[in-house]
Amino acid sequence: MNDMSAVVNRSSPLPLYVQLENVLFERIREEGLKPGDRLPSEAEIEEQYLVSRATIRTALNRLVAAGRIERIQGLGSFVARPRPTHKTLLNSFTENMRAQGFRPHRRLLRSGVVTPDDEVRSALRLPRGDCQGIERLLLADDRPIAIAKTWLPVDVLKGRLHLFSAESLVSASLYEVLQGPEIGLRLVHGVETIRAAVATKPEARLLECRTGDPTLLVRRTAFSSGQRPVEYSVMTFAGDRYEYHVELAAPE
Repeated sequence: MNDMSAVVNRSSPLPLYVQLENVLFERIREEGLKPGDRLPSEAEIEEQYLVSRATIRTALNRLVAAGRIERIQGLGSFVARPRPTHKTLLNSFTENMRAQGFRPHRRLLRSGVVTPDDEVRSALRLPRGDCQGIERLLLADDRPIAIAKTWLPVDVLKGRLHLFSAESLVSASLYEVLQGPEIGLRLVHGVETIRAAVATKPEARLLECRTGDPTLLVRRTAFSSGQRPVEYSVMTFAGDRYEYHVELAAPE
């Protein structure tokens, strides 16, 4: 990166961290840096632009939030790869990633019959009975994107619990299994709620981020053709690797 310290103007009313953010972004664009290319270290930026480490970190954090760069603990800052986008469609993670040109993969963490807690029972309108509980790590291009915890009422699975083994759930998406010929559910609509959260220590380990890093917490309930809730999922997405896309229409 060339010396651009003259661009950081201390007499400007624009905060130094904003100026530095703009300068770094312009250098990425002008030098044609590609996703995965490494940016200078904080020490190199400090030397080149004559600004404090606090200013540098604020500028870099703003670039991370904007999806321009990504920071990898112990390695440095890199030009960000394209972020997968969460579409407002009732489809699987696998279908969504393939449609965007990413290579999806699922790693099964656990699967088995469980007794659901009150939150799950309420979401599934399930006064009694057990669920098939499934926890998976979802990856795009071999990069961890989300942890998905899912509950399915056992009575809608037609005794096909063998379909939720590691072998089955790695070779097919969950929705392909549910809507396939052996179970034959037809998912017709869903409801999602999204809120900001932070990564717990176990989540950070799986998502390969830091404890306390921002996450998106998505709760989804999917309904069958009989308007029965048949899936409840809680998905924790790495906040710096995923975006939520919503199309808005003007009111009638």
